Amino acid sequence: ATERFIQCVNQQIATRVETDSVQQSYQERSKHTHLCCTRQAMTSLGGRATQSGVACSSGQRRLSWAHEVQAGAVLRRRTCLKHFQSGAALMLGQSRSLVRPGLSYVPQRIDVRTRAIAFPDETMTKITERVLPLRNGSKVKVVVNTSATGRQVVDLETDLQAGRLLLHWGVEGGKNYKGGWRLPGGSSRPEGTIQYKDRALQTPWRSGPNGSSVLRLELNGDEASDVLNFVLKDDATNTWYDNNGTNFTVALRKPQGSTDSALSSTEDVMDGSVLPKDLCDRWAWVRWDQAGRPSRSEKQAAEDYSRGVQEMREVLLKGATLDELWKVANGQVKYDDFKVKRGGSNIVAAPPKAAAPPAQAPPKQLPPIPDELIGVQAYVLWERAGKPDGADFGVEARRVIEEAARGGLSYEDIAARLNYVPKWTQQPQKQQQQPQQQQAASPPPQRAAAAPPQVGQPLGNAARRNPLDMIKRVSAAPVLSESSSSKREKPLDFLVQQFALDPTTKWRRTFALGDKSELLAVVRQEHPMAPVRVDLITDLASEVVLHWGVSKPGSREWRMAPSELWPEDTHTTGHIACETQLLDCNDDECDVEIAGARVPLQRLTIMLPPDHDTGALVFVLRSSDGTMWYKDAGNNFSVPVPCKGTEGKVVEDPVSQLPDDLSRAIVDAEVNTSQWTLMHRFNKATDLMNEVLNGYFDMDVADAMSRIYVWLRYSSTRQLTWQRNYNTQPRILSAAQERLTNAISTAHSRTTGEAQEWVRLMLTTVGRGGDGQRIRDEILHIMHRNHIPEKKGLWMEEWHQKLHNNTTPDDVPICEAYLAFLQSNGNISAYWRVLSDAGITRERLEGFDRPIVTEPQYYGDKRDALIRDFRNYLGILKSVHAGADLQASASAAGNRIPGSARGYLGYVLSRLGDSQVLPFMEAAVEARAELAPALAGSRELLYLDLALEDQVRQAAERGVGAAGFGAVAFMKPLLQNLCLSLGDNEELCYCLKTWQELPASVRTGGRPSKEEALQAVAVINRIRRAISEVSDNVVRRIGKVSKLYGQAFGVESWAYELFAEEVVRGGPAFAVSLLISAVEPTLRNAAALGAWQVISPTEATGVVEVVEGLHLVQDKTYNVPTVLLAEQVTGEEEIPEGVVAVLTPDAPDVLSHVSVRARNMHVLFATCHDKGPLDQIRAAKGKTLHFTTTASGSVTWTEAKASDAAAAAQEAAKNMPAKGLKIEVPKWCGKWAVQMSEYRNGVVGAKSKNLASLQGKLPAEIKLPASVTLPFGCFEQVLDMPENKQIKSRLNDLVGKLVSQKPASGGAKLLSAVSSMWSMDQNDMARAHHGAHVSAAEVLGECRKLAMQVQVPRAVRDDLEAAMRTAGLPVPENDQRWAAALEALKGVWASKYNDRAFYSMRKVGLNFDDVRMAVLVQRVVPAQYAFVIHTKNPSNNDAKEVFCEMVRGLGESLVSGMVAGSAIAFKASKDALDNPEVLCYASKSEAMFVRESLIFRSDSNGEDLEGYAGAGLYESITMDPTETKRVDYMDDKLVQDPKYRQSLLSSICKVGAAIEKALGSAQDIEGVVAPDNSITVVQTRPQV
Repeated sequence: ATERFIQCVNQQIATRVETDSVQQSYQERSKHTHLCCTRQAMTSLGGRATQSGVACSSGQRRLSWAHEVQAGAVLRRRTCLKHFQSGAALMLGQSRSLVRPGLSYVPQRIDVRTRAIAFPDETMTKITERVLPLRNGSKVKVVVNTSATGRQVVDLETDLQAGRLLLHWGVEGGKNYKGGWRLPGGSSRPEGTIQYKDRALQTPWRSGPNGSSVLRLELNGDEASDVLNFVLKDDATNTWYDNNGTNFTVALRKPQGSTDSALSSTEDVMDGSVLPKDLCDRWAWVRWDQAGRPSRSEKQAAEDYSRGVQEMREVLLKGATLDELWKVANGQVKYDDFKVKRGGSNIVAAPPKAAAPPAQAPPKQLPPIPDELIGVQAYVLWERAGKPDGADFGVEARRVIEEAARGGLSYEDIAARLNYVPKWTQQPQKQQQQPQQQQAASPPPQRAAAAPPQVGQPLGNAARRNPLDMIKRVSAAPVLSESSSSKREKPLDFLVQQFALDPTTKWRRTFALGDKSELLAVVRQEHPMAPVRVDLITDLASEVVLHWGVSKPGSREWRMAPSELWPEDTHTTGHIACETQLLDCNDDECDVEIAGARVPLQRLTIMLPPDHDTGALVFVLRSSDGTMWYKDAGNNFSVPVPCKGTEGKVVEDPVSQLPDDLSRAIVDAEVNTSQWTLMHRFNKATDLMNEVLNGYFDMDVADAMSRIYVWLRYSSTRQLTWQRNYNTQPRILSAAQERLTNAISTAHSRTTGEAQEWVRLMLTTVGRGGDGQRIRDEILHIMHRNHIPEKKGLWMEEWHQKLHNNTTPDDVPICEAYLAFLQSNGNISAYWRVLSDAGITRERLEGFDRPIVTEPQYYGDKRDALIRDFRNYLGILKSVHAGADLQASASAAGNRIPGSARGYLGYVLSRLGDSQVLPFMEAAVEARAELAPALAGSRELLYLDLALEDQVRQAAERGVGAAGFGAVAFMKPLLQNLCLSLGDNEELCYCLKTWQELPASVRTGGRPSKEEALQAVAVINRIRRAISEVSDNVVRRIGKVSKLYGQAFGVESWAYELFAEEVVRGGPAFAVSLLISAVEPTLRNAAALGAWQVISPTEATGVVEVVEGLHLVQDKTYNVPTVLLAEQVTGEEEIPEGVVAVLTPDAPDVLSHVSVRARNMHVLFATCHDKGPLDQIRAAKGKTLHFTTTASGSVTWTEAKASDAAAAAQEAAKNMPAKGLKIEVPKWCGKWAVQMSEYRNGVVGAKSKNLASLQGKLPAEIKLPASVTLPFGCFEQVLDMPENKQIKSRLNDLVGKLVSQKPASGGAKLLSAVSSMWSMDQNDMARAHHGAHVSAAEVLGECRKLAMQVQVPRAVRDDLEAAMRTAGLPVPENDQRWAAALEALKGVWASKYNDRAFYSMRKVGLNFDDVRMAVLVQRVVPAQYAFVIHTKNPSNNDAKEVFCEMVRGLGESLVSGMVAGSAIAFKASKDALDNPEVLCYASKSEAMFVRESLIFRSDSNGEDLEGYAGAGLYESITMDPTETKRVDYMDDKLVQDPKYRQSLLSSICKVGAAIEKALGSAQDIEGVVAPDNSITVVQTRPQV
C-alpha cells in the first residue's frame, strides 16, 4: 500500500509542475511544507521515493492541494503519528532553504492540520473544531469547514449510546435573517429531517466507526449562516442532552478580518474582533467565577470583560490555540492550570509591591486567619481541582491566603474576591504588633488525625436568622391532578357497604380495573358446614369473560377448576383454565343508582361445596371480543376462600391482609413476581409514585409516600432481594435509578408538609444513578492497565463478573474494603473489618448470582497504582449507588449550588471529621439554610441537603458525649438542622426561638444562675415534648404498615419490630434527644431541681403496671393495689379505681384537675424527668414495689411483698373519701335566672355563693366580675317540657343502664379484695392485678348528644336577658348570637354526663344522676394571663405558703390539660408576700384566647362536697370558640423583666391571702390579669 501511494504521489509530481514566483503566498509555502513533511514521513517509513523525485526546492514542483490533503490524511490514518511528526521536524529544520533569495520570510511555528474537502479542486478551511461534553460523560465533536465560495460543511460525531438519536437544531444568520432560530430549507436538510413545531429541525444520526454516531450538515449559498444551535435527543427514552440547560452553540463563519488559515492560528487573533463573542462571554464569566464572583458595577464589569479579551490575545500570541481557550471556557481545563501553563498567576495573587523588602527583614506577621475564610478558599480550590473524593485543601487554602495577605491584601479583600461577606472583625492594627522575637512566621499547625472532639469556637459569620421565618407553611393539599380534586361516588360503593354489614361475609375486596371501573369480589358462608358463595361484580361497560382456575391453600399455582365448581356455560381453554361469561345483574342486590340513573352491573356467582379443598380462585378478566385483558397490578386476581381445616375462616395471602390498594400493589409485585431486581423495584416505585400524584389511589398523600418510603428502605437495608432470576446491566440499573430519583424530585416539588418530608427521605434509600456503564467498563480498564488477568480464581475477576452481571449498592463497601486491604499492605483483616461494618458477610458474598468466594490477592508492585485507580472507581460507584455521599453530592450539584452556600459548604468539605464540632455543625446548617429556597424539585440539591444533614448528625454523635455540659452550645445548630428537615416544623421553630432567647450563660455552656437554669429547663421540656411528637408521628405513620410489610415480605421479625425506631434514630431528631439527655441533669442541678417533681406526696405500695396513657385506663377498675407508670398524662383524666400511685415522664400542672384529685384521693402522683429511674420501674413491671417521698422532693422505692400491698391497701381504704359522703338533690327554685343577691344554698353552687360573699371584703384593686346564674334544676325542668319528652325518655333509659352497673361504694370493693391478698406470692399478684374493664364511654357519649338536642324554651332566654341587663352584663346582639349562647349553656348541662365525672362519682359511691347543674354566666375578661391560687401549698401541705400557677391567655389551658406542658409556678410565704419564688417557668407551646364574649361556668352540687375534689369534672364553655395560638414564654415581659415579674407575682400571691382571710379557709382561686395589669377573680371555692 505504501509503494502504491508513493507511485501515485510521484505521478502527480511529474504531471503538475509549476514555477513558483517571488510573490508566492504564505499559504502556498505552508502547503509546500506539508507535502515535504508527507514525503519525509514516507522516507522515515522506508518508502522508495527519492529525494530527486520529491524536488522540494521552492519553485520546482508541487502537488495538487487536494492530493496533498489526501496524502497527509492517509498517512495520519495508517501510520504512527510520530513518523509524520518526525518528517515535519526534519522539514522545519530546513525551512530556510525553502525560501528563495530575496523573500522576506520569517520562520514561525506551523500548526499542521487536515482539511476536509467537498470537491477534488475545492479548498476547505477549518473554522471551528470543538469537543462538547454531555451530562452523562459522553461527548460530541463538531468540526466546521468552509470553502472560498462560502460553502459550509459541519461534521458531527458523538459516542453517546442512545436508542434513536436525533439532532434538534437550527441556525442564526443567513439571508433575510430576522432573529431567533432559522430553519434552513430543504436542500440543506439531511435525509430523514423533520420539522419540529415550526421551531427546530430534527435529523437522525447515522452509524459511525467504533459504535459512534455521525452526521454531516451542508449549508450553501443563501443558507450559509453565522451560528449553529443544537441539542441532542434520545427519542426512544425522550431524554434531552443540552449544555447545562442551554443550547450548544457553534460559530460557522470566520470572524471578520481573519486570514484563510485556521482560526486558532496566531495571525487570526491579532485583531480582537476575530474572537468569537461566545468565547469572550464565557471567558469573562470564568475569570469572574475564579475571582470569587465579587460584586461590581456595570462599568467594572465592562472593564473586566475588556481585560479578559486582552488576556486571550496575549496567550494566543504566546502560542496557545483557540481550542485551548475553548476548553478553559467550557470547564474542560481549569483556569488556574491554564494560567500556570501559559505563565499566568494565581487567582488570589497579591498586587504589585512598590519595593521588595530587605533580604534580612523577617516575614510579615499575619493576624490569625478566620476559619471560615480558609473554608471558603478550600472549597474554591477543591472545586477547581475537579472535586476529588476525600481531598483536603485546608493547608493549601491557608498557603494561598497567606501569600495574598503578605502581598498587601486584607482578609476582607480576599473574602470579597471570593464573593464572601465576612462577619469577623479584624483586630486593630496596634494589637497586631508583636515583640520582635514573635514576628517570624511559623507554618500552620497540622491537625491531628485522631484529635478528640471539642466544642470549638462558634463560626462567627453565621447569619442571624429569625427562626419563625423558617416555618414551612403547609398548603391544604399537595398538587395533584384534577381527577383527584374531589372524591366521586362509585357505583359499587353501596354494595361494598351492604356486604360489610352482612354477617355471612368472610372476605371482600374491591379491585381497580382502570378507566374508573372496579371489580368487587365477595366471599360468603353462613356457617362452616355450609357451601361457600363467591360473587364477582363489576361496573365495566363492555361485556367481560372470567378466565379462571383455582389454587391450593397457601399456593398461587394455577390449576384447572373441578367441573363441579363450574357455573353454567363454562368451557375449558387450554389445560389449566376455563372461561365463563359474566351476566347482567338485574335483581335487587344490583339495583344501584348514581345521580338518579341506574348503573348496569355484571355478575358471576361460583358455588363451592362445604368439603372443597380449594384455597383460592385465581383469574383474569378479558373483554368478550378478546381485545382487552384486565389484571391486578399486572398479576392474576386472587380471591381466598374458606376450606377444610380452616373452621370457616379465609386463609389469606399477604396481599389480601394489607389496608389499601397501594400496599397491595407493592407487596404483590415484591412477593409474586418471579423475576425481580433493583431495576424492577425502582421502575415499579416510579410508576406507583406517579399514580399517587395523579390521584389514582384514594388515600392521604402523606400516607402513600410513607408507604413507598417503607418499601424502599426495606430494600436499601438489604431486607429485600436485590436480584432474583434476572440479570441487570449496570447501565440499565443506573437508568432505573435515575428515573426513580427524578420522579422523587418531581414529587418533592408537588407536595408540601409531611408528604414532602417522606418524599425527601426516599432519596436516602436509592443512589442517584447516572452513567452505570462506567462501572462495567472501568473495572476492565483497571485490570488491563495493571496487567491483572481475567482469570478464574482471582478475587478481582470474581468481582468483575459480579459487576458485569448485576451491580448493586454492595459494591461501594466492597470497593472500600479492597482499598483498606491495599492501604494496609495486604492485611486481610482490614478487608473483612470494612465489610463487617457495612453488614456484608462471607455468606452474602458467596450468595451473589456471580459469587465472590476468594479473598483478594495483594500485588505489592502495583499497590500505589491500584489505590489511585480504585479511589477513582469508588467515586464512580458512589455517583451511581451512594446518593447522600457529601463529596459526590457536592460534585454533582456543581453550579446549582447558590453562591451564598458555597463558603459554608467549602468549610464543611475541608473539615470532614474535624475535632472542632461546633463550627463544623454551624457551617453545615448554614449551608442547608442557604440551599433551602432552591430545594424544591432539584434532585442534586436534595441529595446535597441530605448529605449535610447526615454530617450534622454524625458530628453530634461524635461531640455530645465528649464535650460535657459545653455540648449545650450544639442545641442551636441541631434544632435548626431539625427545622430544615421536617415538613411540619412550626413547633420546632418556636423551640429554636425560645432557646435563642435564653441567657448566653446557658447557650454557650457557661455557669448559669439558678434563675437562668430554671428558664433553660422550661425550654428543654418544651423541646423534649416536640421531639417526642416527631417520634410519635413517625411511629403512628409507619409503625403498623412497616410491620405488615415486613411480615408480608418475610423478613426477620427484628427488622419490622424495630423499623420505625430505627427511622427515628437515624434522623435529625435523635441528635437533639441525645443532647437533651446529656445536658439536662446539669441544668436541673443548677436550678436546684431534682429528677422528680412530687405533685401529691404520700407513700404507696402496689403492683407496677405500664400504660401508654392515663386516659386509656381511667374507666378501669384494678382489683389489687396498682402503681401506674403512664407515659402520657394530660391533666384532665380521672385516676382509676384501685390505683395507689401514678408516675409519669409527662409534666401536668400541679393545679390541674388530675393533680387535685390525686391529692384528694391520697394517691402518690409524681413526674420524673430522668429516663434512668423510669427505666428501672418499667423493668419491674408485674412486681410489687413500695414508694416513698423524701424531704428533698425525690421518690425512692424498694421491692415489697404481696402482704405489704394488702396492708397498705387496707389502710388506704380506711381513708377513702366515700365514707359518709352524700349528695343532696336540690329542687328548682322556680326562676330561670337569679341575681347575685339571690345566691343562697340550694339555689346555686359554691362558685356563685363564694363570689357573692366576697362583695365588699376585698381590697379595691381586686375586681369581681358581674354575674348571673341559672339555678339548680333548670336542665331537668327543660327536659320536662313536652317538646323534649322523647329526649328525656331516651336519657332515662341510658342512665338506667349505667346506674344498674353501680359498683360497691367507697373502699368496700377494695377491702373485699384485701383478705385474699395476705397469702398471695409475687406470681399470684402479677396474675391478679388486671381488673375487670367496664366501659360506659359509649353510653355517656350518647347522653351528651341527646342533651345537646334539647329545645330551650323562649322563657329561659327572656329571663336570662333581663337578669343580664340588670347585672350590667353584655347581652347577645341578635338571634344568631343568642343561638351561640344557648349552645354554650346546653354544653354545660351536657357535661353532667362527662366520662371523668361518672368514673369519679362511681368511685366514691355517688349516683351521677343526682347531680344538678347550676350555670354561672359572666363576661369573658380580656386575659393577658390567667392564674390559679391554692392558699395552702399542695406540694407540702404548708398552710404558711401560697402556691400559684399562671399561663398566657385563658385559664383552661392550665386546669383542663388541653394544652400540654407546665405553667409558671411560684410560691410565697404569707409572711413575705413581696418576695415570691419562681419554682419553674412555663414550657407550654400554646395558649388559648377568645374574643370579647360570655362564659358559661358549671356550678353543680357535686363539685364542692366536703372532702371530695369535684373541681374540673364539668365544663366551662365560652359563647364563642376559643383559639389556640403558639406562644413564646421566653420572649414575654414576665420572663425578660425581673422587676415586672416580681411585682406581678407578688400581687397575685396577695390576692390569694386576701381571699383566704375574707372567707376564713384555704381557697382554690381562679383569676385573670388584664392587659393593664389589673386583677380580676372569676371564681373561688374551698381548697380540697
